[in-house]
Amino acid sequence: MNLLEIFENSDDLIKFPVGTTIFKEGAAGDFMYVVVEGRIRLSLQNEFIGEESPGGIVGEMALLDSDKRSATATALSDCLLAPIDLHSFKLLIKHTPDFALHVMKVLADRLRLANEMIVR
Repeated sequence: MNLLEIFENSDDLIKFPVGTTIFKEGAAGDFMYVVVEGRIRLSLQNEFIGEESPGGIVGEMALLDSDKRSATATALSDCLLAPIDLHSFKLLIKHTPDFALHVMKVLADRLRLANEMIVR
């Protein structure tokens, strides 16, 4: 599934200049974001844990479990992001089941990576 096709023409896109903190670890989070343009650095306690590029998603955990942000997201380049609140997320998974599968795959990949880091 190509998330960019769904979001690239959205009127709700938000610009984040390079170096901008998109969200901080520990902050409340009621949006997730689809990366339409740019690259995002993800860090936990200032340690690099990943990077997202166009088609990637960030902030999904806080949106789904209504808990605080588990990481900090910083724009590595000028970014264009599509914000998704819980209402929009529910509509997307209802009308675009592949979107739900994509989010589950991202979560599974991140859980697998976390498991590998624990074993090391």
